[in-house]
Amino acid sequence: MPEDASSLEPIRHSLAHILAAAVLEYDPRALLGVGPAIDNGFYYDIQFSQPFSEHTLPELEARMREIIAGKP
Repeated sequence: MPEDASSLEPIRHSLAHILAAAVLEYDPRALLGVGPAIDNGFYYDIQFSQPFSEHTLPELEARMREIIAGKP
């Protein structure tokens, strides 16, 4: 894994897009705001149209891993 910020930025940027894809599968009516890469990761402003539970983040993370692995 690259350690300098300039080489991590494209990875973080891509992960933000993967998060957006997972969110839109979970909630197709979710509104996506900004989602930039930042110094220690990335973030995304998201307004969900349905309730968000304590189980949502692990589900989104699992779906992100599936997307990365190329699973439909």
